[in-house]
Amino acid sequence: MTDFLEVKALKTFALGKDLKTRKSPPFKVEAGEARQLEAQGLVALGSKTDVIKEADGGAPENGNKPKQKAKSDGSIDKDA
Repeated sequence: MTDFLEVKALKTFALGKDLKTRKSPPFKVEAGEARQLEAQGLVALGSKTDVIKEADGGAPENGNKPKQKAKSDGSIDKDA
């Protein structure tokens, strides 16, 4: 019997005929495929909710947002 794992997209990618984005709801894929997608940084496994919340721009569990400081080149330096 094939095991299926629920995953959440972290980056946009094509899965068959579907396009999965960060805004897509969690979806199920075979365990081996889930591990391959996770290794490529495209998804987070369903059990890693902290990763999913922070990737979506939400606050971490403690409710504090990380401090950010704008650099002169326009990029953002987190935890500064």
